[in-house]
Amino acid sequence: MCEFWLEAAKVLLTPIVVAILGVLLLRRVEGIKSEVAKQSDFNKKWAEQFFECCQEFMRALERELALLNALATLENPNDELGTKLKKEISQLHPTLSELELRIRRSVAFAPLTGGAATKAADECIKLTGALTASMKGNFDEIINKMNEFNVASRKVHEEMLGLSGKRA
Repeated sequence: MCEFWLEAAKVLLTPIVVAILGVLLLRRVEGIKSEVAKQSDFNKKWAEQFFECCQEFMRALERELALLNALATLENPNDELGTKLKKEISQLHPTLSELELRIRRSVAFAPLTGGAATKAADECIKLTGALTASMKGNFDEIINKMNEFNVASRKVHEEMLGLSGKRA
């Protein structure tokens, strides 16, 4: 009779132990999934902010180049329109500096690819600044540097989202 109860206990205990272990494992997996989701939300938020900043940076650069081009075509750059264009150009400089600073700060979450984006952004500002100062320069060189910035920014964004190396 004792053997019967021992066998019955073995038969009953095995599923109970497995069920308890399953519940504990499930709780652990759910905890890990929750942490991963929180980290993913954090990364998505920073990647989104970085993307928006890059878009603003490109718009500001494009605006400055358009203003410089318009200024260069004026017969008298010191007339009323020229003065207005120069004023708007000078107002863009703090905006570009702020956006470039935001880009440098944001790439902390992309240690592998961030350097190329900050370098390209800095070079865009330097080239545009030189063009503004001398009214001489190569728009194509600046546009090429802007394209480098766009490519580098895409890589930063991918790294921030954990997608590096997954594109075809």
